[in-house]
Amino acid sequence: MTRIRAWLVKSAATIVFVLGIIALIATVISIRSCNTAQTATTEAKLATGQTEAAIESGADAVNTVGNAAANATEIHQTAKEGTDAIQAAPAGDSNDAADRAACRMRIYRNSPKCVALLGPAA
Repeated sequence: MTRIRAWLVKSAATIVFVLGIIALIATVISIRSCNTAQTATTEAKLATGQTEAAIESGADAVNTVGNAAANATEIHQTAKEGTDAIQAAPAGDSNDAADRAACRMRIYRNSPKCVALLGPAA
């Protein structure tokens, strides 16, 4: 028994040093584990955000294409109505019909000539 006690007293510094190293390694491993978990959580949040952004972007693209198609249809309809009015106008009165047709186009609606001809655009 005294041999063991003597050995323990003699090796106490080494034992404390080894236990300290083990505690340090355990601390480093636990910090790394926490950082890895935090990184994984952040990556999951980013992936979710990117997915939602992609869905919103797709919806915006669909709406943009739909709006462009509706605008094109409106332009074609206005142009057709204008052409029909010009063709239906009596001889010598087609310029007035052409002016009215042009003033129905969005780009000309607020021009002074069109406001005088058709009134302010609503």
